[in-house]
Amino acid sequence: MVYEKGLRPVPPGPRERLIISAIELVRARGVDGTGLTELLEHSRTARRSIYQHFPGGKAELIATSTAAAGAWLRRALRDLEGQGDVASVVRTLVGQVAQNLAATDYTLGCPIAAAAAAAPDAAGVRQAAATAFASWTDELAAALEREGRPVDQARSLAGFIVSAVEGALLRARCSGSTEPLDEAATHLTSLLATTA
Repeated sequence: MVYEKGLRPVPPGPRERLIISAIELVRARGVDGTGLTELLEHSRTARRSIYQHFPGGKAELIATSTAAAGAWLRRALRDLEGQGDVASVVRTLVGQVAQNLAATDYTLGCPIAAAAAAAPDAAGVRQAAATAFASWTDELAAALEREGRPVDQARSLAGFIVSAVEGALLRARCSGSTEPLDEAATHLTSLLATTA
């Protein structure tokens, strides 16, 4: 929600509503399970708005929403970094993911992972997912370097953290249990302590 002077909420316009709806629907249904009709209904947007704001249609909208979701999480990582070391960032992040997943009855996954699993003809969507994963890795690698780890080790460890959390989220969602996320938090914390 955007705020104008006086802190009165300004409802998002059609472009923003479409992006938000795309993120939410892709989290629940995946890219291939999210159709234009559902996007229009969910966002309460007229059909012409898709082509006005996203001339490339659904593929451009999903790629844009994937980039937006990726940028949001990178900002969240950056905000968490100010609150402690990388191990505490990972614990907090995984805890929040587990809490959100349980609160949605295990129905909403990661929109970036869903975009990464898009059909081969959705190259722009998959590239947006790859860019998002790379940006998270960059953010974590920089934090690990600041803690004194060598560049190569920091980069490799950051990529492993992203992969472990994403894999745990997939397992948690399909098993209907936060146990895989709890395990990931425990073992990643231990790994970070031994590599410090």
